[in-house]
Amino acid sequence: MRRLSLAFFDRPFAHRALHDIENGCPENSISAVKSAVSNGYGVEIDLQLSADDQAIVFHDYDLLRLANQKRIVRQTSSGDLHRIRLLGSDDTIPSFDEVLSCISGRVPLLVELKDQHGQLGVTNGALERAAASVLKDYDGPVAVRSFNTEMVAILAEILPEVPRGL
Repeated sequence: MRRLSLAFFDRPFAHRALHDIENGCPENSISAVKSAVSNGYGVEIDLQLSADDQAIVFHDYDLLRLANQKRIVRQTSSGDLHRIRLLGSDDTIPSFDEVLSCISGRVPLLVELKDQHGQLGVTNGALERAAASVLKDYDGPVAVRSFNTEMVAILAEILPEVPRGL
């Protein structure tokens, strides 16, 4: 495992990116990521899996709080998720690829994989594999984490070079 980059220690991090919903910049959105990067903050984001097994940047398990829709992220396709506007903004729900392209290694990135099973136990590894496939060519300072120890163990197997933690 590669050591955590020193870039993780020399600046504050913006949790769910640098969001400000009152000014049209919702959490985990491209606007919030751009704001964090332009202000020199590290970026922390949340990953979930869409119905078509794509890594999607979104915190909640459902869309109610942030998009006023009674849908579950895991049961919605990435295409549909990308078309859904986040409340109070012109932003839509971004893919992990989009966020990586937006950051482009300019600031450190901390990625939290959400436990969509809700049990903090055994997973099928789909989210971990989706994250790994997107991260494989990313060259910036990055670390991954989860509250689920099983997910972290899978990440250790498929992303051994990426720093990880609980």
